[in-house]
Amino acid sequence: MTDFHSERAIKSTRKQHRCEQCGRAIEGASPAHYAFGIYEGDTYSTHTHVECHAAARGYAELTGSWGEDYPWFQHMDRDIDWTGWLLEHHPIVAERLNIPPVEDEVEA
Repeated sequence: MTDFHSERAIKSTRKQHRCEQCGRAIEGASPAHYAFGIYEGDTYSTHTHVECHAAARGYAELTGSWGEDYPWFQHMDRDIDWTGWLLEHHPIVAERLNIPPVEDEVEA
């Protein structure tokens, strides 16, 4: 159970952070999404790229994956079919996660 949760958009970060969604750097002076909270007595804080946050929020809305089931793409099993959705709807995030584009089959 979440005891407290707060989130906000940051127009320009003061320093470099690591994106919790893709694992890549969020460069200083870049826009980002920040969240802070307390879960079962433990504090947490996260920074994510704006695009990565939008992708995770979209996937959570699509699948109903909230709370403990919230999608953290860099830690998700790629055998589950979320990569195709990500490629189609959030190609920037898919590229950050090194998900290769699906090659169209050429008919002979």
